[in-house]
Amino acid sequence: MTLGERIKYLRNERGLYQRDLANVLDIAVTTISGYERDDRRPNPETLKQIADFFGVTVDYLLGEENSVDSLEQEFPEGIKVLRRATKELTPEARAKMVKLMKAFLEDE
Repeated sequence: MTLGERIKYLRNERGLYQRDLANVLDIAVTTISGYERDDRRPNPETLKQIADFFGVTVDYLLGEENSVDSLEQEFPEGIKVLRRATKELTPEARAKMVKLMKAFLEDE
């Protein structure tokens, strides 16, 4: 999957239009379109903003980390919960969530 395909996938997964992502990043819709068609590449700062917005790593966007792809296919609902947690939970609540998940896995 290319950078543009990953951006488009993540945007569509969240039900966003190109204009929505453009507004978040404060860039033109045509720029988002260029990214998704792989005609343009975001600068490092914008790439980081995109990764942060979607709750993924820059490595994932660049295709250097494929583990998220396989997890999304195997455990899509879990990934959605984790993405939500990264945006809505405090660091303390995240740590508690991880502790609970580890305890659950140890019981299985």
